[in-house]
Order: sequence, then structure tokens, then C-alpha cells
Amino acid sequence: MLETSNLKGAYNGKRYIAHKAHTNRTTMQHYNIIGDVHGRDCWQQLVKDDCVNIFVGDYFDPYTTIPGDRLLQNFEAIVAFKRAHPETVLLYGNHDMHYMTNCVQSSRHDDAYADTYRQAFAAADGLFYGVAYAADDHTLVTHAGVTREWYERHFGPYRGESPQQVAEQINALWERDMLAFQFDMGNFYDFDGSSPTQSPVWIRPWTLQEHDLFDGTPYRQIFGHTQMEDITTIGNLICVDCLGTTPKSYTL
Repeated sequence: MLETSNLKGAYNGKRYIAHKAHTNRTTMQHYNIIGDVHGRDCWQQLVKDDCVNIFVGDYFDPYTTIPGDRLLQNFEAIVAFKRAHPETVLLYGNHDMHYMTNCVQSSRHDDAYADTYRQAFAAADGLFYGVAYAADDHTLVTHAGVTREWYERHFGPYRGESPQQVAEQINALWERDMLAFQFDMGNFYDFDGSSPTQSPVWIRPWTLQEHDLFDGTPYRQIFGHTQMEDITTIGNLICVDCLGTTPKSYTL
């Protein structure tokens, strides 16, 4: 694991509803968080039988050439794993959202398979938790992280709400207004997700580092979205988007 004081410096340079069916508590005591999949099948070696496996989203739109039918098979295998292991948590990312609604498209959007992927998400809708999950009393897991600016825009002043409370608020907003999570150009013509007003499926970690919702609290955030060479931690922020270079998961 890489520990750093600057998440932008750790970035490897490759820019690029369902929770009604579940509770947020489990009898299992450990959590295994798996970063952005993007069509990779290495997740099959990373899942653990004695943990709640949490996928942070982005199941399609690979960085390398992978045929669309293979991407679909991999996604269906993840869904099948969820069916076989109901405690598994599937979250959405920005590369999932752009197949689910009419929003700003992320890079590598697959026009040829867009309808197929949209149907796949619709068929699995009841198996997804949403966009946020409280892994324990002190840990919030999302695709990209939550800034104080985005949170307070939608929920008012942050008053020390727990990860569980924040996850419930965010998932309820996702269910009633998915477009609240779309890419936000902001007042600075943001082109890469660095504006602090970006949503939990878009914010970049170097901005999150400066605008962390939980700054000054005992809570931490675990997220993916921005490729790192290894699982990278700074303070109470942990980025797990490393499957493209160092296939590993993060276990609590």
C-alpha cells in the first residue's frame, strides 16, 4: 500500500437503486473493497468468502480493447456472484451512470453497446445498493468520495452526520434525482472532475483531499474513480482504483 501526502502526486497519469432490498448492517465483521472493474476479470481472484465484498462501480468502458460481449459476460458474472452472495454490495460509478440516464457521457462511452449495457443495468437494478455504503461505523464507501461543498449543496450544513446517515441521504437522492450526480462544469469550467462541487461519482481525490466532508471527524472515506499505481492512503482517505496496475483489494 502506498502512503502519500499528495493524492495528485500518486495519480498514475491515466486520466481518463436499489438499496431498498438491503440493510446496511451484516453479521460479517470484515469488508473487502474492490476498485473500478472496467471489464477486468481479476475481481474473481480478489473476492473473499469471509468478507462483505464491495464493488465501487465502473463495470464497463475498459482502458484496453475488450470486446463488448466479453464485457457483458464479466458484468453478468459479477451480478451472478451477487445473487449467490447476497451480502455483496454493488455500487454505481460515473461509467455506469451514463448508460442509465441522459447525462454527460464519461470517456470511452461505448455507443455500439450502450443499449445492451442499459438493459443489463435495468435487469440487475434490484441488486445494486446505490452510490454510497457505510462499511462500518467510521467508513463511507463511494465511487469517488464526498466533498463538503457537494453535500451541503444538497443536504444543508454538515453537522457531524455518521457515514451511515450520509449514505442514506445520498442513496435517497440518487433514487429521486439521479441527475444530481452528473458532471458539473462549475464556475471554473472543470473538465476533469477537480471542482469541489463534483458529485460522489465524479470528484477527483486531490480535490477531495482539500474538501473532504469528514475533515476534522473520526470518519474516513474509501473510493476508486482515479487510477493509482497501488492502493493509496492519505490521512482518512483511501483510493482503491489500482486494478489496472496492482490487482488487489482493500480489507477492513
